[in-house]
Formats: sequence, structure tokens, C-alpha cells
Amino acid sequence: MHTTRMIKALGALSFLLGAQLSAQGPGGILPTPQDTPNRQGTRGANFLHIGIGARGGAMAGSVGSTIAGPTAWYWNPAGAATSEGFDLTAGRQNLYGDLGLGQTYAAASIPLIGGVVGLSLNTLNSGNMLRTTEQNPFGERLGGSSFSWTSTALSIGYAKRITDRLSVGFQGKYITEGITDVSTSWVAFDVGTQFNTGLYGLVLGGAIQNVGGQSRADGALLTRFIQTGDGTQIRENRRVAFYTAQTEIPVEFRLSVGSDLLGTSNSLFGGAGGKHLLNAEVSISDATDYSTQYGLGVEYGFRNTVFLRGGKRFYNDDRWVGGSAATYGMAGGFGLRVPLKGRALKFDYSFQNAGALQNIQIFSLEVTR
Repeated sequence: MHTTRMIKALGALSFLLGAQLSAQGPGGILPTPQDTPNRQGTRGANFLHIGIGARGGAMAGSVGSTIAGPTAWYWNPAGAATSEGFDLTAGRQNLYGDLGLGQTYAAASIPLIGGVVGLSLNTLNSGNMLRTTEQNPFGERLGGSSFSWTSTALSIGYAKRITDRLSVGFQGKYITEGITDVSTSWVAFDVGTQFNTGLYGLVLGGAIQNVGGQSRADGALLTRFIQTGDGTQIRENRRVAFYTAQTEIPVEFRLSVGSDLLGTSNSLFGGAGGKHLLNAEVSISDATDYSTQYGLGVEYGFRNTVFLRGGKRFYNDDRWVGGSAATYGMAGGFGLRVPLKGRALKFDYSFQNAGALQNIQIFSLEVTR
């Protein structure tokens, strides 16, 4: 079962890479006028690009200006400044259909030091894969040896409302990824802001994320002991390590504009205190390892209890190969908010189309005021 899953995952990824290379001219290394060079696949910790939270997933990542609560520590730290009590969120993300990749996250926000302090954990796991060798390319069946790839980001942050319209936030991250006995680690930081213009419910959001240095892989599996001597007598056993290149993490910039179209006193169409809420947001994101992406998200709420959401992400690359460019990057989902002894329990779900890599499903649970 693990072998079949591994073959499916490798097959899908090979298909995407092959299509990308074939579009780049003879030998797969020369760009054509229609396909300019890019930096895809040149950074470590790429899991940082996978958004967390079902609300953000359902709106195709277009939440940077309207995000609030603990999930804001991923999208825009400034959004966490609105927490008025202890807020907690957790979620599970099933990545790419039945390929067995899973992502788990948890975050908490606590009002402290005149603002809000937050902790978050974001981890991705490949699931067990059979260890292979040149002699056993489909796994060492008799030994049953397996391994898994794990990527983790642990963060601590602080957010504060500077005025009734302006919020800022920042956080530090410790990021690590790899397999048992071989891993790469980085230290990075994020900074973000949200500004409510007071005009027709317009809110501006911006964040710079994953700003850090370089690092190289290290671990026991990269270490060997060699014997030195003159051919007749061993003089010593010397410990050596394989050389590994320095790797950077993907610095990312997010800019978004959101609007309360309906439901508040500042809404474009008014309706403060009504049964219906309607939010819309457009976003632009750019990173050191992908083309500029655009997104659009819409959220409808009824009595602040039931929510329907939808969105579309425009990736501006060839990752949709094997499906339809019109549907690739489309997302949708719903949410339910239940009052609970002065607090609220929120459950959210989202589904995203990932083309040849099937889909991403996210389940989120949040306890807030």
C-alpha cells in the first residue's frame, strides 16, 4: 500500500516537472520567449507556501486584510491584534487527494503586554515511505524499513492595535525540515500590518514573511568514517561529512485589499445590524521562488452563524497541466459558528482544486470570543 502511494506521488510530480521542462526548449534547460526563467524549486521549506485554515483555503488565500484570530499568525500577524481573550485554533489538511501527505497546525492568541502574544505550530508529514536502494528500487520488503519527510515551523509573535484603524504584528520562526538524522534548519521573521481606511469598509493588508538567512543540511547520515594509511597499515579512522550547498527559504510578500460590502455601518451597501454579511477581497503575492500570483475571495454570512465561501487563485505558471486552467486554483467551503457559554465554537471546511495533484481538503476548529 505504501509502495503504491509512493509511486502515485512520484508519478504526479514527475508529470508536472516533465511538462515544465518540455516547455523550456531543447534539453529542458533553455527558456523560450513564451516561458521566461523562474526560481521554482530553488528554495527550501516550500511547505510555507501552503496556506493554513479552512477559511483561508476556501477564499483561495485572499484573506490578508480581513483575517483575524489565531490563523492570522500565518497570513498576516497584524490580524491577531483583534483577539480580546484566549483564542485557540487547530486544523488538519489532507494534501493532494489520496497521496497520503498531511499537514497539521495549531495556534493560540493571548492578550498580554498591551497587545496580543501568539504561539503557532505548522507541520507537514509525507507519511511512511519504503526506504529504497539501488538493489531494491521498490523498497526493502523483508526489512520493512521506512522513513518520512517532516517540515515544521514553530513561531512566537506579538501584535498590537496602534490606533482604532491601524494594527501591526511581527513574529519569529524556527523552521526545520528533513528526514531522521538529516535536516536543515532556519531562523526567520514576519512583519505585517492592517489599515482600516474608514471608506466603504475598505481594509488594506500587507505582510513580508520568511525573511531569513541560509542554512545547509546536517546530520548523522551525512557523516562517514574513512580509514587512512599507506596500504599496509591503517593509521587512523577519520570522521568526514559530505558537503551540502547552502539553501535559502522563500521570502514572500503579500498585499491585499478587502471590503465589507454588506453588514456593517461602513459597508459599501450599508446594512449594519442586518442578517446578511458579505465580504470580498483581492490579493497579490510574490515570492523569491514563484511567479506573481493573484487571488480573489468572497465570503457570505447569515446571522453570523452560517458562512459560504469561494475563491480563485491565479498561479501564472504551468502547474495546472493535466487539468483545466479555468478550474485549477478554484476553492470553496463553508463555516458554522455556534455560541458556547460566552464564547464561540467555529468549524470550517474547504476544498481546493489542485489539478493533476487532485485536491486539498482542510478541516478547522476554532474557539474564540
